[in-house]
Amino acid sequence: RDALAGVAGALRAGAGSPGRTPSGLREAYHLLMSRTDTPALRTWAMEYVDGWLARSGHGMDRTAMPLPERWSHAGLRPWLQAQHDRHGAEFEENAAIPLPSKEAVVDDTVQTAPLTLIDGSWLQGFTDYEQASSAIGHSLFETYWDELGNGEPHLNHPLIYRDVLKEMGVELPPTASAAFAQWPGFREESLELPVYWLCVGRFPQTYLPEVLGLNLAMELSGVGGTYRRARLALKAYGFSTRFVDIHNTIDNVATGHSAWAADAVDTLLASLPDAPGPGARADVWGRVRVGYRSLNPPRSV
Repeated sequence: RDALAGVAGALRAGAGSPGRTPSGLREAYHLLMSRTDTPALRTWAMEYVDGWLARSGHGMDRTAMPLPERWSHAGLRPWLQAQHDRHGAEFEENAAIPLPSKEAVVDDTVQTAPLTLIDGSWLQGFTDYEQASSAIGHSLFETYWDELGNGEPHLNHPLIYRDVLKEMGVELPPTASAAFAQWPGFREESLELPVYWLCVGRFPQTYLPEVLGLNLAMELSGVGGTYRRARLALKAYGFSTRFVDIHNTIDNVATGHSAWAADAVDTLLASLPDAPGPGARADVWGRVRVGYRSLNPPRSV
């Protein structure tokens, strides 16, 4: 399906030309905002994903990471609750650490904008009706749709985030415009992870285990601790906390996005044979773990 989608995208782009390779991260970000593919862009996106995942998997066997080495039939819900509790305990332990300065809060909010304004983009491939109606894909589509506010502008996460930026005196160009990607206020490294999200989201079947791992890492990342501390910092300087409040609620580990993410992984792993070799449970679980680490891979190998 991924290959057929690439062919269809090239035809939509016109005349079947191979197109051009992005000249850098900023141009890639802008081009990837469109669902129209060319062969050159699709090849570039896959190579970017492969490179990112290679870095994510490097040295994993020598580095402690939250996900267990093996998946069990008990599923990930017990592990998920334990991670939530750990985040909460770390929040309490770090309560005495001073909050960042107002300037640091504003800078972090601005530099995170290329990422946050495409919230859920790693799941864009699951908007295809066939993927959205599958046993694994239905909750991923629901997650993606939640990020967009389920059609309600006042619940749309990117719009809520833009409101916070406006409170900080920052007016950004439209996210899909070339001007946004080229905006001089963004540091180059602030485009690296967003470009990965946009690339991997184009290949929902090719990188299914990695996408599920990334989705789990992302949905769990702030629940219980990070969002609570971000709320304190925003509130201290008079900024709206609505964005972090809504995420701390809908990403919860009992019935929210984190739970759905864990269940999607469990559904996939339970369907696979417990045997050696590519495509079997152990192999796919290893790929899920790499995807989980891909949210925050080593800076160098």
